[in-house]
Amino acid sequence: MDQHHAYAKSMPARGHNTAPAFSPNEPQELPRYFQELEFLVASSGVTNDTNKKALGICYIDYNTSEQWLSLAEYEVSGINPTTQTLTPYTYHDWKKAIILLYPGADNVTKYSMANLDQVTGESGRADIKTISQFAAYYRKFYQITKWLVDSSRLGSLERDCLFCTGLSNKLWTAMQH
Repeated sequence: MDQHHAYAKSMPARGHNTAPAFSPNEPQELPRYFQELEFLVASSGVTNDTNKKALGICYIDYNTSEQWLSLAEYEVSGINPTTQTLTPYTYHDWKKAIILLYPGADNVTKYSMANLDQVTGESGRADIKTISQFAAYYRKFYQITKWLVDSSRLGSLERDCLFCTGLSNKLWTAMQH
């Protein structure tokens, strides 16, 4: 039995409720996927980078796994462009290469003004009628704007003005009276 299969006994099966999961349609979930994977890998005593990479492939869909397997950083080693020497690729090199494939998966491009425009536009067209609808809009709005303000991509005054754009004219008028 190879080492990968020995570790598999202590790792949850793909699809199990304790297994890490990732969908390419939700790139912001990628850091959480790796965090959960790394916890399980450490708990299972896996220390070898090759085995970590192999286990990282186990929990994703076929197309995503093919893409991740095709990365040069999945290989055991590659040519360092600076020194022109054969250098081992680590698990962290591979993880970094994967994160670069998914805009929004890193903290540099987590949210954009386009995300905020989408939330305010959808909310404005939805014509909020209940407190729970209003709360759902507020939570989405806050999540995005908190990050944009903290990363100096949006000012707090601009944020406050933009909040109102997610409210229909009818709701805005009712709130003023």
